Amino acid sequence: MQTNIVIGTYRFVGFYMTQHFLNQGKEVIGIDWDDSEASQYIMEEKELEIGRNANYIYFPINKLKLLDISQQDTVFISLYDFQSGKLDKIDFLIGEIVFFIEKFKNGKDEMPNFVLFMPIEKDVSIFQPILNSIREIDSAKIIYLPTIYGPWQSEGMSFEAGINQLGQSEIKAAIAAEYSGDALYITDFVNALEAVLTSSSDREIQLCSSIDDHWNKCAKLIFGESMDLFTSQSQSTTNINKGSIFEVPCKMEPEEGIALQRKHNKRLNLLKKWRKRD
Repeated sequence: MQTNIVIGTYRFVGFYMTQHFLNQGKEVIGIDWDDSEASQYIMEEKELEIGRNANYIYFPINKLKLLDISQQDTVFISLYDFQSGKLDKIDFLIGEIVFFIEKFKNGKDEMPNFVLFMPIEKDVSIFQPILNSIREIDSAKIIYLPTIYGPWQSEGMSFEAGINQLGQSEIKAAIAAEYSGDALYITDFVNALEAVLTSSSDREIQLCSSIDDHWNKCAKLIFGESMDLFTSQSQSTTNINKGSIFEVPCKMEPEEGIALQRKHNKRLNLLKKWRKRD
């Protein structure tokens, strides 16, 4: 039976991919790490949702190099979650992933399939060691993602920052750090993943939304009349071409997607308050 290895299984994109594969009855090995005590309750909540599934096994990142997987397995690495999260020891995490990839390239084990998820950003130098290793594998694919939103979105992303009503400077910094040219709702992305991987022989693919002006429509729902305070006229919304383009069919309209993210955010904030009382 094919196994999917998800690196970043308790993050945002990684969590939804893990959940998606488990719902399909597939086996998943989840890889993750601790980053801060502040987010521990979030990891515990996600573990409650997927950890009891008989097809799920968890490994900490420092055990990644010990995994024994086969040629039919697929390794999903979400560097998108690295970019949008607050991570400690990122050099260590990148080093562990590079070591894992190089182990297969050196012929010690059968070569599995590798799929790398990257944010659409101009500066990806921090990920260069992983990119260098992946690009030497003929069968590997690199998928470039626009802004992904929905429940469980990282607190460092602009939509979540706006819903949390953070300060103007914090929201501006979040917007400046992410791609505002396009957006996808998280379940639309994961539901399209199989089609993305099988539709093209190209090694590098950029996803785009079937909804025009998707990011701005979401941002206006969150920021309303204050949107001009957070965005600048010089801010680029031009699509960046990082590979062949795959248009994701969007079933979730921005209004419903943002409403679901708000509802989930409210539940998490209540959970934080209850945890503080314990």
